[in-house]
Amino acid sequence: MLITMTDHRQLITTEDYKELPNDFFKKSHALVFSQLGLTAREHDTFALFLSRLHEDHWIAYQEGRHVYAPEYTFQSEVLKEWFGLSAKQLYPTLKPMAKRLSSRKVGLMNDSEQEFDFMPLFSRVAYKKGALIMVPNAELMDAYLAQSAGHAQINHLSFRSLKSEHSKRLYSILSRFKKPGMKLHEQSIEQLHGLFGLLDEKGKLTKSSYSNNKVFLERCIRKPIEELSSNEEVKKELSFSVDEKTGSYGYKSRYRGKSIVALEFLFEWKQKRDNKGEAQERAKLAAEPAPDNPMLSLAKEAFNIVLSYPVNGELSAHHKLAIESVRMGIIVMPTDMQFDSIFYHRMELIDT
Repeated sequence: MLITMTDHRQLITTEDYKELPNDFFKKSHALVFSQLGLTAREHDTFALFLSRLHEDHWIAYQEGRHVYAPEYTFQSEVLKEWFGLSAKQLYPTLKPMAKRLSSRKVGLMNDSEQEFDFMPLFSRVAYKKGALIMVPNAELMDAYLAQSAGHAQINHLSFRSLKSEHSKRLYSILSRFKKPGMKLHEQSIEQLHGLFGLLDEKGKLTKSSYSNNKVFLERCIRKPIEELSSNEEVKKELSFSVDEKTGSYGYKSRYRGKSIVALEFLFEWKQKRDNKGEAQERAKLAAEPAPDNPMLSLAKEAFNIVLSYPVNGELSAHHKLAIESVRMGIIVMPTDMQFDSIFYHRMELIDT
């Protein structure tokens, strides 16, 4: 890897495929649960960028010594290996993909505050002299680098072997919950529409056919689960179970009347003996003491504020985000500080 400095930005050039991580890349919690619709090829390209992303590349920009965000360049040898293409296939394959990717917008969601923020994913995507150049949107710096609040460890070999964009999206979401004790709680159908990139900036479905739950379940839930279950790489590390009540494979439905309103995925991660890097990273995360987790600290503060209200002040937007993270199973509260019905009832009284 070649890192050079100009007067305006840092340049990160990857010349050899071996310079990329051997096993997984990291994706921040904010990006995992963002509203972003990408094709399969665009997903792989974004994953390539994330595999090279590092907070050190942004120090000069953060300190004001650089005007622009870092620029990431991937030479042809890297591109051929990553995408499984020949040298002649690179230009005609990457050109339409880069055009689409340069115009993609990502929506960062904060449902507890009823807030969202849409912005371009990249400020520039170019191809010159056999190299792919990507410049991330500097306004997304916090979302790109906010890994201390939690991130997904995504096996890039498994990820790239998947064919469907919906399979890649589901695999990324489930990868956020590899840490022992973490659970992905049920998601409403509306939340899943956003997670699978099916909504526009106004919150409307991009395709009316997805308003039909049967169509949505078949295309975005059942088929991706089938692909993940049958993929040789994925099934070494991930398994699904059957809902005993309905017989549904890989998920459990919650109904309101006759309509499905929410889903809970039924999955389990296996410990891979041959993936030492990921195992070590997971062990490191599991060994972290709870106080070092800023989101957990905020959740504990929120617990004390709500139960002693108004003695200990008001809930901030950060506190409410932490509460939402607990509700979704992103972080786990201590047994003596559970967010139970009493807690949520008191919270409702505060909001009113």
